Amino acid sequence: MSSKAGPRAEGTDGSDWKHREKVAYQYVVSVKYKNAMKRTIFYHALLGVALLVTAVQCGLNTLTSWQVMWFLGIPGCIFGFRGIVKNNITMITIYQILLASLSVPAVVWGVCATFGVAPHYPVYYLLGLEKPKMLMMPASTKVIYFLGGTTFMSHICSLVAINKLTEAWNVTSRKSKRQ
Repeated sequence: MSSKAGPRAEGTDGSDWKHREKVAYQYVVSVKYKNAMKRTIFYHALLGVALLVTAVQCGLNTLTSWQVMWFLGIPGCIFGFRGIVKNNITMITIYQILLASLSVPAVVWGVCATFGVAPHYPVYYLLGLEKPKMLMMPASTKVIYFLGGTTFMSHICSLVAINKLTEAWNVTSRKSKRQ
């Protein structure tokens, strides 16, 4: 190597650096999908905080069972975010399991219940509490459709990003696919 002021190696004009500028595939994919997961986890957590604040304000007995089921998936965001920061596949897998088993079915159930295809099971009814004066549902169902659709797509994007990340991080499986 030569310094700026020092002599240049013979036989080169300085344009031989491009072969050293290549970044390994798993690192490029990792950065891309980790950023996508951060956005979707942030969206999931933001909706969770909004749901919690609204439920505390209106009363916890105003929740429906699909909202409770979706809310139980919120702690998975902590696992997902920690897994991204620490590059820990185990934490990301826990997040994937919670997302696929609680959050996605809850969103599908909520949208179907809003369409009238599936029943709403209010928590007050299931727990034997008194009926609240107001339920925690927006006046317009368009809000539910929008939030349900964007949340569903966010969860699907997270699941796709997790699959791409685990595939990129598992170098041994990628080598066996090439052979």
